[in-house]
Amino acid sequence: MRYCLIMLAGIAALAAATAPAAAGSTSIGGAFTTERGPEDFGATTGSDWQLDVAHTFDNKVTLSGSAKYYDTAGTSDWKANLQFGIGYTYDIGKLSLTGTVGIGQHFIQSDNSTDFPYYYLMLAGSTPIDEKWTWNIFRLRYRNAFDTSNDYDTPEIATGVSYSFDPHNSMSVMIERDWSNGNPSYTGIEIGYRYRF
Repeated sequence: MRYCLIMLAGIAALAAATAPAAAGSTSIGGAFTTERGPEDFGATTGSDWQLDVAHTFDNKVTLSGSAKYYDTAGTSDWKANLQFGIGYTYDIGKLSLTGTVGIGQHFIQSDNSTDFPYYYLMLAGSTPIDEKWTWNIFRLRYRNAFDTSNDYDTPEIATGVSYSFDPHNSMSVMIERDWSNGNPSYTGIEIGYRYRF
């Protein structure tokens, strides 16, 4: 619980630092993911919840921070990530490409708890379908601990769609596939909500 409070405080600090007084726009989002078995989609392996905040400046540079809580099915174990990143969006016609690099801290609560820092690289591509719908063509992530002995080589690939109710509110659905140290770990269904101001 202490780590969750620390993560929420970090998000609040980032939100305050990127207040509307800065040029550009700010967004706050949340997402829930149900993790399904890598070979058996009917089996639940866990679930996770994420809160994040991002500020995009007029020059298309984005500062972001997120807190994510992982609950492993059938155990009392849990994990959490607190991370911060910087990204840039490049538009090629209707295709938007966003690259992000960042660092984070991985917290573990289990019989063998070892917290450690990590880094991540992300590339996402999206294109509008119409005025309301956007196809999130791909989201690619490479993530690993600075000390590789922590066995946190955890890439992810995802695709999905988002729907804008108005200029401020949107929802998204993503299908993702995650690996851990070269082995499939789960297939996830992620449902998200975002508010922009």
